Formats: sequence, C-alpha cells, structure tokens
Amino acid sequence: MQTIVKWVGWALALFMIMMGVMKFLPMSPPIFQIIEINTGLDFINPAFKYLTSLLEIVAGVLLFINRPKGALLSLIIIGGAIVAHLTVLGIQTPTGPELDSATSPMLFIMAIMSFAVAAFVWWGSRVKTA
Repeated sequence: MQTIVKWVGWALALFMIMMGVMKFLPMSPPIFQIIEINTGLDFINPAFKYLTSLLEIVAGVLLFINRPKGALLSLIIIGGAIVAHLTVLGIQTPTGPELDSATSPMLFIMAIMSFAVAAFVWWGSRVKTA
C-alpha cells in the first residue's frame, strides 16, 4: 500500500509542479482574467495567478519531502480551484490563451480528479501499515 501511495504521490507532485509552471507561460488559459472580470477585483490577475503558481510548485516539492503536508497543501489549492469553478469561473473554461477560445470542462474535471488523488495520497500517507 505504501509503495502505491508513494508512486501516486510522486505523480501528483509532478502534476502540481507542471500546473504551477504552466501558469507562467503565455499560452495558459485566462482563468484568472475571467475571475477578475466576473468579480470586479482588479488585483486578481496577475497577483493571484503568480501566488497560486508558486503555491502549486511548493506543494509539488513538498510532496517529495513530506508527503502528508504536501498532499494537504494540494487539497487546499485544488479545493480552491473547485470552489472557483463552481462560483465565478464556471465548469466550461477557455482551452486557449484568449477569452474567446473554445470552451471545455477539462480544467474542472482535472481539478476533481486531482482532488481525489490528493485525498488518497493524504489518507494513504497517514495510514500506518502493520
């Protein structure tokens, strides 16, 4: 069981680092711009974009160092993404870097699946085997 949790934790770590790095690239979906438009809060983009990116990278690195804490930070970050999708972003988000790009539920589905994986890693890291 612990071997599975370790490998799944490493996969989650790489996923979190990848998602964090992608937000720094110009071709990332404009999700923070959509949040800024829908809430009217001018400081969301780029400040929260970079903060979220940094936290995702930290969670990924922490998953390698301290799996339960990294998984818990991942749960918090991904939980925030799910809440954002359900409140201000919507399930369908642009797939390209432009606001008028084709939309897809891909990011929402990825958030749900990665939340389940992070919950499994967090739970599995805390369970002691006999």
